[in-house]
Amino acid sequence: MTEVMSASAMDSAQNLAGKSIFLEMGARLGVVDLLMQGDPFDAERVVNLSGAQRHFVDAYLAALCKLGLAAPGPHADSYTGTAALPEAVNNCGYLLWALQSCAPLIEHPVQFANNMHAAIDTYVRNGEHVARTSKWMGATDFYPHAEREILQAQPKKIIDFGSGTCGLLIRLLEQLPQATAIGIDLSASACQKAREIIQDKGLSHRLQVIHAPVESLIDDPTLLKDVDVIHAGFVFHDLNPTQSQVLPSLLAAIKAASPRVKLVIADAIPDDAPWENNAYSLAFTFLHTHFMDRKFPSEEGWKALLEQAGFMDVTLSKPGLSGSRLIVGH
Repeated sequence: MTEVMSASAMDSAQNLAGKSIFLEMGARLGVVDLLMQGDPFDAERVVNLSGAQRHFVDAYLAALCKLGLAAPGPHADSYTGTAALPEAVNNCGYLLWALQSCAPLIEHPVQFANNMHAAIDTYVRNGEHVARTSKWMGATDFYPHAEREILQAQPKKIIDFGSGTCGLLIRLLEQLPQATAIGIDLSASACQKAREIIQDKGLSHRLQVIHAPVESLIDDPTLLKDVDVIHAGFVFHDLNPTQSQVLPSLLAAIKAASPRVKLVIADAIPDDAPWENNAYSLAFTFLHTHFMDRKFPSEEGWKALLEQAGFMDVTLSKPGLSGSRLIVGH
């Protein structure tokens, strides 16, 4: 039987690399965020956002149109994203996280092999780039799955750990008119950008942005009180170094503050066999183990962590992202 290849599988290495170049530039120009928001915008807005000269912006937007990632909008000199954009962002996120976000690590394997903790302090990744490309990897592979899971609960109050520019929370609030939300993120620039987007969307009275590390909620769990749903997209594994009780302590704080909360976690398990089909999962695990001092729980390990904190009916499912699991606890 002939196997029909998906558009994603047919995307050649050359095309993926080319799209990654344009999308990385677009992130720095502010264009990708504008396209992903879905509202039409003009070239002059990009000029004002980025400071780039108009002739360059025009040429860049024309190139995105040629790639089918942008299209002329309803007004003269306006642009919108296309249906092909989210999948391109998703797929390019893998490449950009691996080869750009992790460049300081993979360029120095001997140093990490010989003294990992000293190398961690010396060869530091760009946290904002890591956060952005991590979000990109989930644009179609895990955010839609998490979003559906959250909407099923019809929550009145939602918190997103590692919220970035609050794209997920904005989409949820647009579908849940009675709900409020809080986004928490470690990146000051992401929080500032989120506030600007939220203001433009008219959601400032319903969506609060907090610039803080998630683990700060252990000592001050005030924000966790009476929350219906908490989402954590690839955040919790960073709270689980090999010698740490941060993650169990945070889970316990969540359960104590909101006994009825639904926890929706997208995160990783150790390298996902068969490895020849999941090379990304194998590399993801290797980098976190040998370059970042992080240990991924197994499927049973994730279930045990949540059950020990008092969560019931813990389920795990496999979304599209290689090596990832959607973990839900009630």
